[in-house]
Order: sequence, then C-alpha cells, then structure tokens
Amino acid sequence: MSWTIQPTILKRSLPLIQAKRLRGKINIQKPKAPHHVKATFLEFTKPRFINPNLSKTSIDLCKNHVKFDKDQDNPFQRIIAGELYRWFQNSRLVAFFHMNPMSADQQFKAYLLFKKQNMHFKSYGKQTMKMALEGTAYEAALSLYISRNLVVFSPEPEIKKMLKAAKRFPQIVLLAAIFEGKFVSKDELMQYSLIPNLETAQANLVHTLSSIGGQLVGQLNTHQNSLVSNLEERIKQLKVE
Repeated sequence: MSWTIQPTILKRSLPLIQAKRLRGKINIQKPKAPHHVKATFLEFTKPRFINPNLSKTSIDLCKNHVKFDKDQDNPFQRIIAGELYRWFQNSRLVAFFHMNPMSADQQFKAYLLFKKQNMHFKSYGKQTMKMALEGTAYEAALSLYISRNLVVFSPEPEIKKMLKAAKRFPQIVLLAAIFEGKFVSKDELMQYSLIPNLETAQANLVHTLSSIGGQLVGQLNTHQNSLVSNLEERIKQLKVE
C-alpha cells in the first residue's frame, strides 16, 4: 500500500506585504530628531576621518602646479625696471599715492584725466620697483611700497594740476613726492603748490620793479614840480600888479 501526498498540502504560500505610513508625509528636509538614547548612540558611533589635505593650500592641492624659483632672473621684468628708472630720471615731479580698492573703470578714468594733464598714471609691483631703484638716488622711495601703491610722473612741475586731478578720486591718497630731484612730504608739496610758477613770478617781479621805478621818479620830480608851479603863480601875481 503506498501513501500519496497531495501536492496541495506541500504548496508554499507567500504572504502579501504592503508598506504603509503610520502618519503623514515624512519631512526629508527637517527630519524629526531621534530619541536621545539613539542620538547618543549615533554620535558615539559616528566615524571620524582625518583629512590628510587639511593643512595644505589650494596651490599644493593643484595637480598641475609648477613651482617657480622666485630668485630666477626675469628678462622682461628687467626691461620694465629699466623703463621705470628712466621715468624717474626724466620727470621733474613724481608723486607717490596709496591706492585703496578701486574698480578698473575708475582706474581708467584716472589714467585719462592725468593723461590730459600730460602726466602718466603708472602702477608697478614692489619687486620691479626694487629692481629699478635699488642702489640709486631714489632708493628711499622703496619705503613707501609697503601696500598697494601707484606713481604719477610729470615732465613739468605742475603741482596744482596734479593735486586737482587727484582730488577727483578719493580712492588714491597722496603720500610723498619727488620735486625737482628732492624728496618732499605731503605738507611741503602743498606749500610748493601755493608758490606761483616761474612766468607768474617773473611778471610780478617786473611789475614791482616798474612800480618802484615810477615811485622813485615821482618822488625825485616832486620838489622840481612844486618849485615850477610856485614860480608860475608868482609870475601871474606880478603881472596882475
């Protein structure tokens, strides 16, 4: 006698599972804080990784970064330094300014304004300035190059025009100047600006000399004129008598 098992008895049944939320929608942006026990456990088991690039700069992290030797001779910089030294030699007025943050548009306007006054608005780096002036009579100007500076060169000592043009741009502050080969401070330059130019001084001198000569001639002729007038009056009196 053989036992037979119906296939229906051994048939496996799979439960039907459907996930449902307990309440409303889950706030993904601001999730609910976990229970304090769970939060303590999560904080305690949080992995901590030491960033190997924490102390490195962005330049060190750059894969294509090429380190240049700062002491390497730059021929182009030497050409610029030679041109800068010639500007100092050929300019009768050199003004040093400190430049606060200034837009490129404002710098271009300042360049145009100084250009109209036959002046040259220049900006050089400290290394180029050091290469041009070190060991020369203008070496003292290197002490002014501590922060961002600019220089205005003028072939003629037009101090009033330079100060008037600089006054239109509050971003630039006058520090010192070289006037006729002599270093002067800001206050001394202001005093020089009150002195008239050579042509005006010559005209005032000629006017003073001519006025003094006229006064001297008048004073010398006073007694003669008075004597002549007295004699004429006496002659008239005698004719009447």
